Parts: sequence; structure tokens; C-alpha cells
Amino acid sequence: MRLPAGVAHEIGAAVGAALDNVERHCGSQTRAWVLLEEEAGTVTVSVRDDGPGIPAGRLTEAAREGRLGVAQSIRGRMADLGGTVEIVSAAGEGTEVELRLKVTG
Repeated sequence: MRLPAGVAHEIGAAVGAALDNVERHCGSQTRAWVLLEEEAGTVTVSVRDDGPGIPAGRLTEAAREGRLGVAQSIRGRMADLGGTVEIVSAAGEGTEVELRLKVTG
């Protein structure tokens, strides 16, 4: 499936922001994987890492503090495209950021 250039750019920027967060918050020794899937008109990109995970409530706290990297660079971009973001993280078990977008045409 080919994506319009603007859509591909925004998804790429959201993935880049997720990878930047891995390096910024986990360090360069943390491994990260990117998986791209297309099924039934939906594109899903997963960014996983083997870092320490995100403490419960940290993303909400960061947004209150004005630190909007995840809110704007990831969630905002995907919302603007009509997509969704799911972040799954557990202490000591890394983080997975899943970007999902239904593509028509």
C-alpha cells in the first residue's frame, strides 16, 4: 500500500519522536525495534524498546509540566491524520508505542 507523501512524512515524524524518546530517556544502550504492518486498509507501526518502562502516571504528569513531546509529536500527529496511539509500558519491561491509521483509497 502506498501512502500519500504527507501522511508518510507525519507517520515517520511520529516514529522519529518515539525513537528520540527511547534515546533521551533510556540511553543509547537500550535497544529499539520498529515493525510496520498493513492489513485490511490499516497501517500499524509499532516502536518497542527494552528500556526501564514509563512509570504509571508519568505521561500525564509530563503534559501538566508542559513537556508535550508525546502529546504533540506523537499523539497530536496521529490525531491530525485520524489515527490512534496506544502506549503500553510496565516497569522493567520496556515500552511499546503503537501507531494505527486506517487508509482509504
